[in-house]
Amino acid sequence: MSFNIQAGIGSQKFGDYITGSWKHLVAHPRSVETIEQIAEVLSHFDVVGLQEVDGGSLRSRNMNQLVHLASMADFPFWHQQLNRNLGRLGQFSNGFLSRHQPFEITDHRLPGLPGRGAIVIKYGHPIQPLVVVVAHLALGEKVRNTQLSYLSRLL
Repeated sequence: MSFNIQAGIGSQKFGDYITGSWKHLVAHPRSVETIEQIAEVLSHFDVVGLQEVDGGSLRSRNMNQLVHLASMADFPFWHQQLNRNLGRLGQFSNGFLSRHQPFEITDHRLPGLPGRGAIVIKYGHPIQPLVVVVAHLALGEKVRNTQLSYLSRLL
């Protein structure tokens, strides 16, 4: 499963990005509840890629959301890729949860402005591995296509 959790903000429609923009800086009252609801959804999967996970800042009530999700959904293995470190204002990350331990994980900064990345995870045998990629691509088509070309060459 791949899930952009928006740091537990819980946007439902486009207008929420405008009216709820303050939630990108400070925690809203239901942020922990939202993360716990997401954990319930994730608990039904074996491998989960996450985008827009907060690693512990004001907007997540200083909680590492990835660690909390791993604990609540009973994932023994997790990996965090910190893509943009704004200190107490934001720990913008990709994350990976798994019920099986991979033999290799590599983090990659994607082309374009800072803040976008990919995690390459390998399972099985090194000669013919199962490869899983968790990526958070840019919004703009031109940069996104450059990032996809980078990933294509990498894989």
